[in-house]
Amino acid sequence: MRAHSTLTRRLLASALPVALLIGQDAAPGRADPLIGRTIGAYGLPGAIDTPTAEMLPDSTLGATVAYSNMARRNSIVFQALPRLTVVLRYSRVESTEERRGYIWDRSFDLRYQFLDEDPNSWRPAVAIGLQDFLGTGIFSAEYLVATKTINPRLRISAGLGWGRLAQQGSIGNPFGHRPDPDDEEGGKPNVDQWFRGDVAPFVSASWQATDNIYLTAEYSGDRYACETGDTEDCPRTPWLSDEDELKNRLNLGLTYQIGQNYQLTGYVLGGKQLGVQFTVAMDPRQSPFPSGTEKAPAPVRPRVARNADPEGWSGAWSADPTAHPAIQKALGDALADEGQVLESMALDANRAEVRIRNNRYIQQAEAIGRTARLMTRALPPSVETLVITSSQDGMPTSSVTLRRSDVERLENTEASQISEAAVLSSADPRPGNLVYTPGLFPRFSWSLRPYVSTSLFDPDEPFRYEVGAQLSGEYELMPGLILSGSVRQRAFGNKDQDAPGSLTVGEYKALDTDYNSNGVPRVRSDSRMYSGDKGPTVPRLTLAWYAKPTEDIYSRVTVGLLERAFGGVSGEVLWWPSNSRLALGAEINRVKKRDFRDVFGFRDYEVTTGHVSAYYDFQNGISTQLDIGKYLAGDKGATLTVTREFANGWRVGAWVTKTDMSTEDFGEGSFDKGVTLSIPLAWGTGQPSLRRVGGNIRSLSRDGGTRVSVRGRLYDTIRDSQSGQINQGWGRFWR
Repeated sequence: MRAHSTLTRRLLASALPVALLIGQDAAPGRADPLIGRTIGAYGLPGAIDTPTAEMLPDSTLGATVAYSNMARRNSIVFQALPRLTVVLRYSRVESTEERRGYIWDRSFDLRYQFLDEDPNSWRPAVAIGLQDFLGTGIFSAEYLVATKTINPRLRISAGLGWGRLAQQGSIGNPFGHRPDPDDEEGGKPNVDQWFRGDVAPFVSASWQATDNIYLTAEYSGDRYACETGDTEDCPRTPWLSDEDELKNRLNLGLTYQIGQNYQLTGYVLGGKQLGVQFTVAMDPRQSPFPSGTEKAPAPVRPRVARNADPEGWSGAWSADPTAHPAIQKALGDALADEGQVLESMALDANRAEVRIRNNRYIQQAEAIGRTARLMTRALPPSVETLVITSSQDGMPTSSVTLRRSDVERLENTEASQISEAAVLSSADPRPGNLVYTPGLFPRFSWSLRPYVSTSLFDPDEPFRYEVGAQLSGEYELMPGLILSGSVRQRAFGNKDQDAPGSLTVGEYKALDTDYNSNGVPRVRSDSRMYSGDKGPTVPRLTLAWYAKPTEDIYSRVTVGLLERAFGGVSGEVLWWPSNSRLALGAEINRVKKRDFRDVFGFRDYEVTTGHVSAYYDFQNGISTQLDIGKYLAGDKGATLTVTREFANGWRVGAWVTKTDMSTEDFGEGSFDKGVTLSIPLAWGTGQPSLRRVGGNIRSLSRDGGTRVSVRGRLYDTIRDSQSGQINQGWGRFWR
């Protein structure tokens, strides 16, 4: 019986990832996933505390804040794929055992809808889910749930739940006993608990009373054992509150839809506890300015008839030594008005090649399209072949070759037609007869902007921040050789070196060591020591050299103060043919830990790190990256990153790192993982810009599995101007 239980449990535990792998390419003709109408207190489509089989519209990104005397839950939800919903949650639970009177718990959920609702029969939508499967166990649950639309206003959901969803009303434990959590620090998949222990039914109903009001009722197996001090069903005995037990298992809620993106919900738990919730959800693909507000490009200028300019059509002009400089200056000035830099140009009677640096448009295809238009206006009529080469930090990446006659003929057609006429290839790294634009190098640029630095999920202070001013500068001595840096001056914030419950600055420095009591180097756990400076700081000051030795190989060497905590030298090579989905790279770093206060001082700890990396673009907006090597603390392992990018430049991703550092040495969290969000400013302003906001969201800053932060890594530098990204954004060629 035990062998049967173990086998069944493993099959069920594998159901979610297996369904994910095979479900996306199932037979054609599948209906769209059943879309939810309300968000539950756990941040997913659902009733109040019980799940449903509903999804959000694909790519929806949302946030939920739910409050009751039982718990405070802050959730970020993302519809990663049409049938896969993911949630990162940060919850506060009152505790009689903690000195602060509460604990903050981090948890992560997955839900996958593997069966569609059939509107022409009684077949419901069916989903499987894992709740808090990477946390400490207080909200841990698994479920199988079905949802059916009875009529346009009424939906019914019913399912079976384990763990948190089966604290009462059990109908048995068909797959064996649910073991107590054995990971006091949390952060590891609690696979041995999945779909084990008592199982209990739950049911919910949602009724759309008006266009904006939804009424919800549910019958739940969650009786809030931890929150009411019931030690028998609480997996974390010290995490106890002293709230009164609920009167019954019935929860009621009312949701009011505010516009398209907001919901306000009030609910009653068990006939006793009141709660309120606010939700915001948006589709990153739907910009407030769908078409942008940038000025229209200059139109294509058709060539005059041959008899109107016989010298221009004959190519005799190319023998004039003043023609090339004059044309290059005129085209360079026109491109500058478009936010682009004409680095160099080669010109003869029939062919023109330009190397451009796009400083404005989030889609490289738009920069190429505008350049093609301007070339028709600046070049003599005999020039038929147009070659537009994209350049990043002095490295030519990819070339687009067009016939001028095609540009003239297809200007007012769909972008797909000019795409079929264009040839994309890896750029030739040799300068050939290219002539650099006079006076372009050396180049100096600077900016003065406010900055906001944040830190999330600290158990004592969930949100830490620092606000100030940052002066940044860049001096490009020659193409590919760049001196850059920044200076920050703090204005205010609560990110300080002296954190409650931690060593003071004096106590920390008195230790005179960069290793903790387990012998693990403090490479990130002392990040607070680099905060709170009253005077100016220098986060970064580097000299970088970028080169392209062959058509498919790129290189980078960076030396200096690489980041706020480390300085040294970093070297990297990347193999990436322009038309390839696959890229391979290798990086090695020799770094030393910087002083907390002395801008140019260093501490004793130094280490050599390095990784080999593989990148793959699925060309459906999803890309993956696998890094294998040695990390800052000397541990060895791998990092897997999965990112989804939309046509407007939004990027949402997640990563996980596992190394040979033990759970005990790593500490709370067990291994490194997190999510990343990058939002182009152009999405919100309508004005073209390459600037982005966002960053990484990780549960905790620990020493294991962390890399040195080097600005300008090759893959990120050249990715937007490679053929794959250009093709994905080709719809903006004529923008």
